[in-house]
Amino acid sequence: MSRTFKLICAFLSAAALLGLAVFSALDRAETARAERLDWSDLRAIGSARGYGAAAEALEKKLSGHPNDALLHYYRARLYFEAGQGKEALAEADKAIALGYAQEISHLLKALIYGRLLGDSRQQLELASKALAYDPTYDDGYLVRAEANFALRRYSECSADAASFTRMQPKETDGLELEFLCREAIGDHAGAEAAGLRLLKLKPDSHAALWRLGRLSAARGLQALAHKRFSEAIRLSGGLPRYFLDRAAACEALGDFSCSAWDYAAALEWPELSGYASYYHLLGCAMHRAGELEEGLEAAEAAVSKAPAWGEGYELRARLKAEAGDLAGARRDLRAAEALSPGLGRELSLLIPSAEPAGQRK
Repeated sequence: MSRTFKLICAFLSAAALLGLAVFSALDRAETARAERLDWSDLRAIGSARGYGAAAEALEKKLSGHPNDALLHYYRARLYFEAGQGKEALAEADKAIALGYAQEISHLLKALIYGRLLGDSRQQLELASKALAYDPTYDDGYLVRAEANFALRRYSECSADAASFTRMQPKETDGLELEFLCREAIGDHAGAEAAGLRLLKLKPDSHAALWRLGRLSAARGLQALAHKRFSEAIRLSGGLPRYFLDRAAACEALGDFSCSAWDYAAALEWPELSGYASYYHLLGCAMHRAGELEEGLEAAEAAVSKAPAWGEGYELRARLKAEAGDLAGARRDLRAAEALSPGLGRELSLLIPSAEPAGQRK
């Protein structure tokens, strides 16, 4: 598996559970007076007629109240939700300068830096500043936990996520982050506890079930892992990572047919179908399941996608030999040995008339 794909999988696996947590952090703004435009009004306008209409309504109010700190905060939020980071920061700073609530404004800036500008260190610093203004600000802990997760400060992430959950025990965002961060530091018991609490609040969370399955597999509880992966697949309709992990659990349980067909299901996804290594896994699984034709097709794909990779030829040689194509097996064995000397040594003993590499002309 390529390093790039591993990084993609790591990111996707985290995002699958975290869902880039939907915080209520930006909903703490004070209730506007009747003559003002409330955020709920702007949201309703935006939902009904789009961002432009919401921005127009806000600009109309600002034209009559140019120094209204709350309206500048709303403008910053609109920019944030439209993905306009620099503009959102400028408006958040205006709201702060005009005296709007420091903890709320700084937390908005933290989210702008983290979500839009990719600066997790600034997100961490600004979330901490928001909490300095108000240590009881529950969402401040959640936003800081997200920054700590991005910075791989997993112990700090766990502590902040747990703080949020203590304040908001019926919300799932803190448990999702705590689960991820405890898993990352190897605290399997703590991660399991967070995951089970999460499932009580959110029983249809296939991502939580999947990660609980991974914890079970890491502890050698393959039957439980298989059960959890199967439920995650049922709830999600099937995702490639879920099939791959269930395939590994099936293999550990000695169910090679289950393993083979789960690898096949995973390879229906374009995220995996371009990688020779996954076709190699599929070919090996089909071979173990006795499905020689399907295994050979997978080996052909592995060789086609990575013609300079010896393992693909070695697998194809093994399958051809078992299918009775000894001449083809010898050709693939020679290709495997040329690319990776010594790779086919064991296989050469199983193919009649296969000469050692050093004696070939």
